[in-house]
Amino acid sequence: MLRTESDPELRVFDPVIRLLHWLTLFLVAVIFVLAFSIDFASSNERAVVLVQLHRSFGVTLWVVTLGRLVWRQFSRFPNWPADMPQAMRFAAQASEYALYALLLIQPIVGLLQTNAHGDRVNLFFLGQLPALIGRDRPLAEQLLEVHETVGLLLLGLIALHASAALYHHFWRRDHTLDAMLPQGLTRRAARGRARESLSVRRG
Repeated sequence: MLRTESDPELRVFDPVIRLLHWLTLFLVAVIFVLAFSIDFASSNERAVVLVQLHRSFGVTLWVVTLGRLVWRQFSRFPNWPADMPQAMRFAAQASEYALYALLLIQPIVGLLQTNAHGDRVNLFFLGQLPALIGRDRPLAEQLLEVHETVGLLLLGLIALHASAALYHHFWRRDHTLDAMLPQGLTRRAARGRARESLSVRRG
């Protein structure tokens, strides 16, 4: 739910939304680093460890994403910048929904591919998750292709999302990025805007 233009509160996301947002970014970064590191593992044992960590963080990402979607139902969002075109708002919402969809789909595809390959996820080496499907090597190969394709789509959407945030921050200067920054950075940005505004008035 978006706030109205008359809402007097500071236009930032609540602390939980911000925490989950940056936690998601951290998890995605770790997952891709692990995925790209597997082929460069110095031994088979090290490769197995990297694969299991990749799977474990993937499951964690799915849980965090689900938590974000649940929390959204109880959170209030900052309103759009007043001068933001309707088409840009639509594009922002569409990319957000697409990101959520891929963040939920990708771990499930990976889990199914693991099971179809005849393996199980050893969650941070604490215990194995139950298999959702039985061993099926042809299906495993197909799911691996889907997993890789979704991964590339996810990277592309994340790059688009980051580019849009930087565009809003440095070009439009509408403080959209500030709304999602951690609390300390948000306060620093607010002080910077206040100094800038004071400088303009004095000029």
